[in-house]
Amino acid sequence: MKPGAALIILLVALTAGYHAAAQRDTAHHKKHKVNITGIPIINYNSSYGIILGANGMAFFDMSKKDTISPASSAGIGVGYTQNKSWFGVAFGQLYFQENKWRITAAAGTGNINFQYFEAASDVDEGQFVDYASVSRFAFLKVLRKIYGPFYGGLMAKLQHSETVFDVGYDSTAVVNANGLGVTFLYDTRNNVYTPTKGWKANVSFLGNPEWLGSDSVFNSLRFYINYYHPVTKNAVLAARISGFAGLGDVPFTGQHAVGGKDIRGYTNGKYRGNQVYAAQAEYRWNFYKRWGAVGFFGVAFTEAPSSVMLPGGGVGVRFKAIRSRNINIGVDGALGKDDKGIYFRINEAF
Repeated sequence: MKPGAALIILLVALTAGYHAAAQRDTAHHKKHKVNITGIPIINYNSSYGIILGANGMAFFDMSKKDTISPASSAGIGVGYTQNKSWFGVAFGQLYFQENKWRITAAAGTGNINFQYFEAASDVDEGQFVDYASVSRFAFLKVLRKIYGPFYGGLMAKLQHSETVFDVGYDSTAVVNANGLGVTFLYDTRNNVYTPTKGWKANVSFLGNPEWLGSDSVFNSLRFYINYYHPVTKNAVLAARISGFAGLGDVPFTGQHAVGGKDIRGYTNGKYRGNQVYAAQAEYRWNFYKRWGAVGFFGVAFTEAPSSVMLPGGGVGVRFKAIRSRNINIGVDGALGKDDKGIYFRINEAF
């Protein structure tokens, strides 16, 4: 299927998803005990081919008496691609006891047929190497309010991966990466799902020691800072800087690829490494009732395969699927350096 045909199918599916979400959201946009929304995934890129899947989320209050905590959420995501990759993940974010406690949990499995770029030198010369990776993971993070907008807590991760590299000979890497870490959060946002003002900053340190069953002893440091500023009544300027650093004997599956929420427009896996840093800004405009649009641009950097700045930018459309909880669904299109991406989402990128 050509990208143009995939885009037509994408728009049809997105319109259907918007219509279904609108039907579920009542005329009085009442806040139910559980509000549910979802979005189909129909996509195409050169790495995976045709991509089919769906994301669904439920939003709910942990306690009727608690009027301070944001709505908690739980969701699932599934997908299958033309190159026979597949994945399934379940996740949740709980807020309770007047927002004093926050718990994040996720678990999933998948068989990903993808590629990475093997540079011949320190410049953009080399070749893509295909690989197949079967992975299972579980993640848990618990945060407790320390004082005002400051939170601190612990996190744990279990991950098992079996990766086969297509290099002309038997090259299989079986890696267990189990870790424990600490995390700190500063959060002054006025809404956790669609903020219009405030700050959110996080720093996390995760160790993967041998005594937890990790095959490679390494650590990872992550941080991000988000800022939201109201430009007009219907427009918000959002900005984000983020970084990842792998320290020690970092395995292939412990590296970080350029892309995702840190910078959109990169999907082919060419740029990855032990260190990735990014900065981006996004303009969000609610132009008509429940409809909105976004425009974004950013740059990223990684040490492999070259130390160049990687630009990425694009536009997107939003629809307020659950008005009572201010929940958006949408799709973004982005261009990067010799790459591109289409992103279906529930809530904003950051």
